[in-house]
Amino acid sequence: MIKETLICHPETASPLNCQLEAAVIKLNAEHIQISYQLTGDTSQLLIPEQQISCSSDNLWQQTCFELFIAQTDAESYYEFNFSPSNLWAAYAFDCYRVRREWVIKQVPSITVSQSQSNYQLDAVINMADLELLSAQQSWLIGLSAVLETQQHELSYWALKHPEAQPNFHLRVGYIPFTFYPALKP
Repeated sequence: MIKETLICHPETASPLNCQLEAAVIKLNAEHIQISYQLTGDTSQLLIPEQQISCSSDNLWQQTCFELFIAQTDAESYYEFNFSPSNLWAAYAFDCYRVRREWVIKQVPSITVSQSQSNYQLDAVINMADLELLSAQQSWLIGLSAVLETQQHELSYWALKHPEAQPNFHLRVGYIPFTFYPALKP
């Protein structure tokens, strides 16, 4: 498991007085769970209305949580977008921002919970869908989010912000993650 604090891009300073943490947990040999937890005053956060779960583009134009997965020794990578509305998006790339044809077989599972001082989104994805990756190799994980306020202001959150403008596709902002189990002696 990894657990990290995401930081807001300085050019998109958020009026939300919150902290955002993200965690990646290996649930079993086939699934990982990604959890995003926003703590603090969440009353100004604009949450899209619940819908029937389906794939949708442009989720990053409102509150949305994102995951990038890449193998350390290959240019290809995946991007997942998870909306609090239950909408999701899944993309495969051959290299930086060059999309490839890919159809996900198992729909990500999204659950949310909210109180006045806590908002949490959990998403579960099936590793069998990630044909470009090997579970026996080291991966890089990018964790990010777009948060929209009630005033329709967007802020961009990630592990690192290496450029003057938000860019979640840059691997320099990712961290190592090992999916495969430890070898027994």
